[in-house]
Amino acid sequence: MILKSNPIKTASGSGAIFHHLVEKTDENEHILLWKGRRQDVDDCIADAAAFHRVNAVQHFQVSSKEKLSDEQFADCITMLAKEFGFQASDVCLAVIHTKTRHDGKADNRHCQFLVRTTHAETGKVLDVSHRYERQEKVARLFELKHGLELTKGRHNVAVYHAVPEEFRDRLKILCEGPLPNSCLSDPQSKLSQRQGASPFDIKYEVRELFSRSQSWQAFEQTLTERGWSLEAGQKKPDVLILKDENGVFVGSLARLLGLKKAELQQLRTDPEVMKKKGVASPGPRDTRDPTGKGETPVDPHSERAEDSDSRSDTQGESSASSTSGKYPAPEKRGPKTPHWLGPIAPLLHSSRSTITEGMSHAEIQSVIDFNAQEAERDDQLRELLHDQKRSAALLTEILTSFQSQWQTLPPEPYPDPKSRDASVLRKTQEQRLEPARQAWKQAKEKASVWNLWNGADIQRARAAFEALLHRYGYDRHEVGKLDLLDDDNFAYAVNWMAERVVSGRERQHRAWQKTPEVRRYLTAKAEMERLVAHLDATKDVGLLLLARTNPEEALRRLAALKENERHAQPVMKIQFPDQPRQKRSPVQTFSL
Repeated sequence: MILKSNPIKTASGSGAIFHHLVEKTDENEHILLWKGRRQDVDDCIADAAAFHRVNAVQHFQVSSKEKLSDEQFADCITMLAKEFGFQASDVCLAVIHTKTRHDGKADNRHCQFLVRTTHAETGKVLDVSHRYERQEKVARLFELKHGLELTKGRHNVAVYHAVPEEFRDRLKILCEGPLPNSCLSDPQSKLSQRQGASPFDIKYEVRELFSRSQSWQAFEQTLTERGWSLEAGQKKPDVLILKDENGVFVGSLARLLGLKKAELQQLRTDPEVMKKKGVASPGPRDTRDPTGKGETPVDPHSERAEDSDSRSDTQGESSASSTSGKYPAPEKRGPKTPHWLGPIAPLLHSSRSTITEGMSHAEIQSVIDFNAQEAERDDQLRELLHDQKRSAALLTEILTSFQSQWQTLPPEPYPDPKSRDASVLRKTQEQRLEPARQAWKQAKEKASVWNLWNGADIQRARAAFEALLHRYGYDRHEVGKLDLLDDDNFAYAVNWMAERVVSGRERQHRAWQKTPEVRRYLTAKAEMERLVAHLDATKDVGLLLLARTNPEEALRRLAALKENERHAQPVMKIQFPDQPRQKRSPVQTFSL
């Protein structure tokens, strides 16, 4: 399997990465939203911007040649979290994409997720140093844990020394032989695709054409007929590069063919070597050398094993026996517990029936009909989720547009209600003053017993405590003259100061609320919140679209709708039985 990650810069915002992961339905056959929404990504970017961090989130990608289940994706994320030190709350967005791979053999599903890199409160940055080596380490341990084919990476020696001792014998084979050669780096591949080229499709076709050619001249002629061209590299003239029919750079010819530069040069100059040439397989096997020593995948790649969920108990037993002790026996697991990242979109996973040998025609038709109904149900659920996301986005857009109309308001003093709460302020001041007060008290007690002639420690502790009192303004009031080493005096002073500060803040906030412009804003805000709550509850599409373009008219229609509902409600008259009116007893009368 392959694990990759790259940082997403704070300045780039959330639009591009959210579109790539969630909204790019033209390039993905299916997108499964596992966790998160765009607001979560925006929060990560806002936290990074507040602490002036360059990067906001880390974009991880998990892909495998073998077919992985949802639980295996979840386990891989858990292993990455343990390696890099992030928690479930740090994963702001996670998706599983389904798209046909270039080779047609690897798993069509891959997982991508975003992890916040800036702590919201402390500003501490997630440590992703040496991420290439650490990602390869997690990938190799995951392959060993789940019995997958070992992948030869670029940092095999570093991984060998980083894993526990019991795994080194099984990874030693990866440290032997040459390192794998990639056709293109990720930036080059993405740039080539944006320019309209298909580098991976061309790679397989070039290898096929080269394997059929009997001479170098014949190979060049074949490329010319195909519309492609070979040129010398600009930075390295001794390197041959291939361009497609539109003149777009595809890649180094040596890397496309899976050869070393010296080997390609020998093939060009020696006709005999050209006739005996050996070219890498057209499939992506250049990064997956045979591991040997019994390291075989649990689910072998066969033409008949196409179903991603087909891993029966008998296959598990046979694969376990074939390893002959290389892998531990599968541990018995109890009831499944939900993954700490969250459930994997259970609504989108419907049950499917399979056709087996010996079924009658009627049974086969029943299976087909059942699967068609389940597929239709999945489509309806996907449309429902899409409509819900679209509705939530429109409501957010309406509120954002409303707030943008009131940008000229004077800033709200102390907008957080907790900043105007005396109990919260008292607790905060106690937490900040109490350590310094205790340090002063302990210094006095220690000096009085052990060192009567040295008061330097006492003076330092007292100065630190008085500096905090000056910072919070205690020395400007009578409570600052009390003996604050006494617990009762200290509690009284902190409570008095908290009440006084909160009283002043409340006065400023009330004065802000009484200004005419703010009163109009608060009234309009309450009406807009009622409108949004009504739209969220009723899903009135017509009123929603009207509120987006003309919120004033939408508010008038909502008021008229509420008025009609009020008049339409029947008036309930309560009938009381006719009873003679009782006179009050003297005990129930009062005289002033």
